[in-house]
Amino acid sequence: MYEKLRSRPAGREAPVICGYVSVRGELNTDPILQRAAAEGKTVALPVTVTGADEGRMVFRALPNGDFSRLTPARFGIPEPDESCPSLTGKNLTHALILIPALAFDENGYRLGYGGGYYDRFLSSLREVEIPHTAVGLAYAVCRAEALPREPHDIPVHTIIDERRITHPHGAKSNP
Repeated sequence: MYEKLRSRPAGREAPVICGYVSVRGELNTDPILQRAAAEGKTVALPVTVTGADEGRMVFRALPNGDFSRLTPARFGIPEPDESCPSLTGKNLTHALILIPALAFDENGYRLGYGGGYYDRFLSSLREVEIPHTAVGLAYAVCRAEALPREPHDIPVHTIIDERRITHPHGAKSNP
């Protein structure tokens, strides 16, 4: 899968890979993140925010790709501990953001677990015009012709599965 990411200019040139820890049968991102860290890319993972900013997500960098700095967190998903630096604004310029899903449709929209964390995060990047590339990772059997969507849903730029890479024509280009 990493080779497919690297076959795209955004995958080769991205200084930061915002990934996720695979859970509940999601495509395994461990090899992707480990190889990116070995190549010297900054690897960051999501942290869900609680309190006044409930429902928001930030990415924290794993210094030197140190996966031992993950701790069990909300929803039982490991997250970088508080000593890992948060990436914001310009730190995310030209980042490759890996997006998990239960399913993706041919227009780049996804069916997630219903929290809206990724849509809010991608929307925040668009609001301040941070160029980025959102890549949906899934198994080929997780593709659908069309999925229900809400006005706040944001499509990914690219979908990669074990069989193919697609660039949904309905997905808007990054800023």
